[in-house]
Amino acid sequence: MRLTLRDFTPADEPEVLRLFADCDDWFQATTGHPSGPGDVQSLFYALPEGAAFEQKRLLVAQAEGMIGFVDLVLDHPAPGEAGVGFFLVPKDLRRWGIGTEMVRALAARFPGVTRVHVRLDDFAPGREFLRATGFVLNGQRAVLELAPRSDGR
Repeated sequence: MRLTLRDFTPADEPEVLRLFADCDDWFQATTGHPSGPGDVQSLFYALPEGAAFEQKRLLVAQAEGMIGFVDLVLDHPAPGEAGVGFFLVPKDLRRWGIGTEMVRALAARFPGVTRVHVRLDDFAPGREFLRATGFVLNGQRAVLELAPRSDGR
């Protein structure tokens, strides 16, 4: 499978909304309610403290059609790092290695990123995905080292 991550465009919104609806198990677990039409637009403004709008990336995972979505903030919480709001994969495509390919594509697209952070939530399949792709779970965060750190640790 050849998977690429490309920038979200307004033309993607209907398909992303279908993906969000298909991932209602995640939305229910993390927000307490189903996804809605305003969720895509609100992602553009959902920034962690200290992040600027220019750091935000909404990415579509593409392989013979849309097969996933990533909410990403570059150089956050520190330069050379990335904060992921979430990785989404349709229910019927989960556990096929798509999430792992999304992580690989993220590393290829942003070679300057050496560490990826994800805030943990109560969604058990998401925690399983993070563990399976090499993230280390630590309290309320999961961290994946993509390359050796410059300080040698």
